[in-house]
Amino acid sequence: MLKNISRTAVLVFLLLFSFWIRVQGVGSIPDGQFTETDAYFYYYQASLISEQGHLPARDMHRWLPLGRDLGQTLNLYGYVLAYTHQAISWIFPNITLYHVCLYMPVLCFCIGLGALCLYLYYTYGLLFSSIVGVILATLPGSIERSTAGFGDRDAFCLMLGILSVVTYLVSLQTETSRKRLIWTLASGFTVFLGGISWEGFGVFLSVVIVVELWRFLTSETEERLGLYALWVCCFVPTLYLASSAYRNGYGFAEHLAAFVLMPPLVLLAIRAIRSLLISKVHSLRPHIRTVSLGLILVSATLVLSYVWTQQNTFADTTVPISDSPVMQAMTELRSPHFGYWVFRYGGVFILASIGLIVASRRYYNQTSLLVPLVFFVATTFFREPLEKHLWSASHGTFFFSIAVICIGIGFLISAWLQKSKEPRLMSIVAFMAWFIFWVALSRDAKRYDFFIGVPLAFFAAEMITFFSNTLSRAVKQHRQRAVLKIGIAIALLAGILFLPPLGAHATRSIYAATRMRKVTPITAVKNALHYMKTMLPNTAIVAAHWAYGSQLNVLGGLKTIIDQDTYLQNWILLYNRHVHNAASEREALEYLKTHGATHIMLTGKDPSRSFLHGELSDAFLPVYPKKDFDNASVKVWELHYPSDIKTDPKHLKTGFSEIDEALELQ
Repeated sequence: MLKNISRTAVLVFLLLFSFWIRVQGVGSIPDGQFTETDAYFYYYQASLISEQGHLPARDMHRWLPLGRDLGQTLNLYGYVLAYTHQAISWIFPNITLYHVCLYMPVLCFCIGLGALCLYLYYTYGLLFSSIVGVILATLPGSIERSTAGFGDRDAFCLMLGILSVVTYLVSLQTETSRKRLIWTLASGFTVFLGGISWEGFGVFLSVVIVVELWRFLTSETEERLGLYALWVCCFVPTLYLASSAYRNGYGFAEHLAAFVLMPPLVLLAIRAIRSLLISKVHSLRPHIRTVSLGLILVSATLVLSYVWTQQNTFADTTVPISDSPVMQAMTELRSPHFGYWVFRYGGVFILASIGLIVASRRYYNQTSLLVPLVFFVATTFFREPLEKHLWSASHGTFFFSIAVICIGIGFLISAWLQKSKEPRLMSIVAFMAWFIFWVALSRDAKRYDFFIGVPLAFFAAEMITFFSNTLSRAVKQHRQRAVLKIGIAIALLAGILFLPPLGAHATRSIYAATRMRKVTPITAVKNALHYMKTMLPNTAIVAAHWAYGSQLNVLGGLKTIIDQDTYLQNWILLYNRHVHNAASEREALEYLKTHGATHIMLTGKDPSRSFLHGELSDAFLPVYPKKDFDNASVKVWELHYPSDIKTDPKHLKTGFSEIDEALELQ
């Protein structure tokens, strides 16, 4: 009884502490605003759902005159916001949809943290789960995107990722068949929710696939094939039917089905083939592991052959997305430097990296992963100093690529030779896969590092408990040893949290919650949006910098031609080419008229040498501000097109052949 009370008390404290940190900055956020541009997009979607009951097939308030194809987006988060508000408003009518959007990231993070800590408590004990909880609650890198006011879906997706992996691990550890079935269905349903929420959720799905690959290679008999098939059926057919992005996606969704739906199906196929071979060919039973390894290698060869034959298709779709000027302008998609890791993760990322490497030796009892993991960590977290003092960037990328390949090979060898049946091994496999996948993505894009907090905290806790266990063994009495073990673990954790030589990341927790993200838009832009909302008709179409698209929709109540959704990146490039870099006023007016713009806004985000800074004719009528227009930092013009200005279809080129062909047929 006392044990359950202490567990509950610790968990409640961790959740309240985590919640408290993440709401510290809410008082500095003006009503109706957020600290992230995409927050306005989800608030806008949730507002549409609340008003109409559903999202339209095409959003005709942005990307005009074409509109935004919502069949190519994964929209669950907007529905969650809208329906959560409806449920809460029955009890608390003063709670608005804006309040729900404001606090949802905090709530989602705490739910995910609670689920993770409960799982770790039952698997590793109260001390281990508490260490993980405290680290995750205080890491600046885990705070920034889960604070009140952030408003994006990152914390929601992290919560679903945690729930998907944890419920699957629980299903593997559960003894009774009924509970295994329930936890398997829970994991499959959560994967479906994640798959209908975010294009990148396949990375979390890959963690479970790696766990199943490990079990496939280490098992001597075919077990749980039916449960795995049921798990796959929970999300593969449902995702395919639920969203056209999985059936005929383009742009960001071009290869969504291949990356999300195909891997679990391929694994199901090779498991079924092995089961059939074993049942029909009895001589193969003593060599089941070798058969499993052979099937995986054959499947990998076929997959790589397909990718090789389709490399031009992949290149055509991925290069514009990753290397376009629009994407390169996003600071969150740039490579992090060494100071970035230190500031956001203190000494935890170093301790966790050591814990990862040590765990690969302790639990796998193999050395095939040691060197690749060392190179992986070095070429990721220490990339900047190594490329500055030891080798070039191309050499660093080469070593990183080799490390990733060797980790994959080492994983297969370790599983093939694995003898230990350590019950914790599945957790180690899962969180190691989580570490490798998300850290590899974060190496070239800061945007993904929010998701590495979980494995960092896990392997840091592994090292802390390993040290405390090792040092406490000098004491013979069990009670004294337990007390010493807890004392050493707390001392080590406190040092990591607060001592500068060990990172002291906790000293930056409040800063991360209050100052790492600034309120957007700035006051000057907000005033302009307020003017447009009150003075312009809601049918007005405003041309402006793409970052202000959703803010114009929400705060201005207006329609737009481009926005931060980066749906049609080519339109953003055309806007800069034909408006800011226009050779003549006629060129700019033709572009704007083709998109149906009635007004245009100039802000500090636009180029300092923009065409709009020059002398303009009466076609551009200044409407905001009324005073000192020439020196204003934000300007709004009403457009009056001369009769000789014509539209030109070239300004509607989207970069997607299927859309361009459809436009030509109209």
